[in-house]
Amino acid sequence: MRSWRGLAGEGPWLKKAGGIADMMQSPEGSLHEGTKDRDMSHFIGETCIGTKDTACVEVCPVDCIHPTKDEPDFETEDQLYIDPDTCIDCGLCVDECPVKAIYPEEDLPEEWNKYIQINIDYYKNK
Repeated sequence: MRSWRGLAGEGPWLKKAGGIADMMQSPEGSLHEGTKDRDMSHFIGETCIGTKDTACVEVCPVDCIHPTKDEPDFETEDQLYIDPDTCIDCGLCVDECPVKAIYPEEDLPEEWNKYIQINIDYYKNK
């Protein structure tokens, strides 16, 4: 598994700023149960169930979308999940998803709000 730490030093997060990535230290705390405080994250919703297209995995610069095809639980999981503690909110995955299952938290359809906790729980149980 690739590590976001290896992108540019020890423990940085990348943050979009006018289309240019800036460095900042990972914040601490908690916004959602089981996560660190973060600026924002993307989440994978209902239309990924049964599809699990991995185009989003290929473009993610911080390896926050799992399971990948080479992980043991790829076959048993119904969908892919974004780790909110690792996601840098770059949005590259959104356009790659052929079933439009990936949204920034603030744009997630209201009926899909439960997928925020579903994504969080996948990583909390790892």
